[in-house]
This record gives sequence, structure tokens and C-alpha cells, in this order.
Amino acid sequence: MKRIIFLAFAFLSAMGIAMAQQHDAIRAKSVIADRQLEITWHKTTLLLFPAPIQDGSRGDKTILAERVEGVENALKVKAAERGFPQSNLHVVTTDGKVYAFTVNYNEYPSEFTIDMGTQPSHSPATFEGISLNSRELELRAATIKGIPPFVRKVRQSRFGMELRLEGIFVKDDVLFFRYSLSNQAQIKYDPASLRFYVRDKKRAKRTAVQDTEMQPVFVQHSGNIESSKGQTIIVAFPKFTIAESKYFVTELMEQGGDRNLACKIDQGKLLQAKTID
Repeated sequence: MKRIIFLAFAFLSAMGIAMAQQHDAIRAKSVIADRQLEITWHKTTLLLFPAPIQDGSRGDKTILAERVEGVENALKVKAAERGFPQSNLHVVTTDGKVYAFTVNYNEYPSEFTIDMGTQPSHSPATFEGISLNSRELELRAATIKGIPPFVRKVRQSRFGMELRLEGIFVKDDVLFFRYSLSNQAQIKYDPASLRFYVRDKKRAKRTAVQDTEMQPVFVQHSGNIESSKGQTIIVAFPKFTIAESKYFVTELMEQGGDRNLACKIDQGKLLQAKTID
């Protein structure tokens, strides 16, 4: 995740706003529920917060954001390019709150000045079997994005596509997996479904009837599959382990095509999970 170093708001070109960046984690006392935010390329949206802005992070570089010079609680946001894929934005204020936004491109947004002090708040969603709520899962995903890859040789490359497992992480009773998906072919890739299951090694080449499907509690996609950096996929499950005789398999299916990808890990790889705060 790219941390925003808030600078004086200045246009360096007609295409957007300059922004310094570094990797870091977000910490907060409470999280305000997700709000849909629409931004455009040719106009600026102003976000006003009840407390001064302390920190922030954006999903990717398609979102440009900087604090207004001399105004501690105002943030200007703009699109770096037309029609970017859905992304997200988090803003941390000095009272310990995180404001979470799901960001979409709209050529003509309905509002350009948004006072977050007047917006209704909602409680984060909770999940059976884990201690982290939906906002806490998002915050851990933000941390995970900034950690260098450390899992090796868990990938499949076919037809110009590559699905790669980059890291496994654990926080209390939750396991996180971070994948990278990229397409170097000229034909656009449209994912249809992402499946996870545990499979017996001795039956790995037989029917899928023997598979035990795993249901994630959280899935987050960021970035563009067709870009040079590809797409990052972060998935969370209630904590689990597997026997030496089994694999944990991730399978991605293509919509309207046969460029299907899968990668698998054994017990040894799973136990390489790193603890995160």
C-alpha cells in the first residue's frame, strides 16, 4: 500500500497532481464505514473531515490526493486517468479514525464537495469464527500490500498469464494470502471465478469430488491485470492448517475462455506464514 505524504496541492501538469509515496501501515482506533466516492479526471473533489488529517493511503496511482495548503482537514482528490478500475482510499485523522472509501471513476460525479462530518456512520461487519471485523481486515490488507514478496516457486504461467502466491500472513485467528495476477498477452483477461480448496495429494489428478472447498471471509482486488505491475489479490480465511498428505489449491477460471490457472501449497509452505500487527 502506498502511503500518502500530504504536500501542498499543486498542479504539475494538466494530467494530475504530484504525490510523494512510501510503504507504511495504517493504525487507527476506529474505522468509519466504507463510502462510495466518485471522482473524475477533469475536476477536483474536496473532502472535508471533522479533525485534521494525519495520514492516508490509496489503492494505486490512478488516485491523486493531497491536503490543501494551510487547511489541515481538507483533502483534494482527482483521477490520474480516465476510466480507471475500482480502487480505494483511506484517510486517517488525528482523533484516531480511519475513513474508508471505495473509489470509482465517473466522468460527471454528482458532488464535488463532501463534508465527512455530516455523513452517517455504520458499524463494521463481523464474521463468525474470526475476531477481526471488516474494517480490521481492510487495514491488515493495506499493511500486507507493502510487504515484499517472500513465498517462492508457487505460481503457474500459461498463455501469457501468471498467477503467483507472494505471501502468507497470520493475524490472531485469520490467515491472509497475497497473490499477483498478470497478463502479457494481447487478449484481455476477464476472471470468472476464484476458488479455494484442500485436495489430497494422492488424488490430485483425479476428480474434484474429493476436494474440500474453502470459503474466504474477505477478498480484495487492486490494480489492473493488463498493467506492467499486474493485479494484487488479497484473500482472508479463518485460520487453518493442512495435513502433510494434502495441498491447499487456488484456482482461477476465465470468463468465456480456457486460460484457467491454479497454484498449490503444501503444509511446509503454509507454515511459512508471517505474523502481522
